[in-house]
Amino acid sequence: MVEKRGLPEDITMLMRQLVMNGHMRMAGTVLYTYFIRCWKLDDEHAAYYMRRYFEKYFAPQLQRHLQKLNKV
Repeated sequence: MVEKRGLPEDITMLMRQLVMNGHMRMAGTVLYTYFIRCWKLDDEHAAYYMRRYFEKYFAPQLQRHLQKLNKV
């Protein structure tokens, strides 16, 4: 049986704090690094999981962040 691996509580809390303070890029870097170091994923899979995590849990904030990037 496949074991589901979620994020630890401290990483989840850090993600929430960074996103709510508007630091999406830093939150993405932390999550990406966590996936590579702790889950031993390659760059492509880590980037995919990072994007999916933000789409699932922080969709409105992600949309605002992407709109800001497109304006610049």
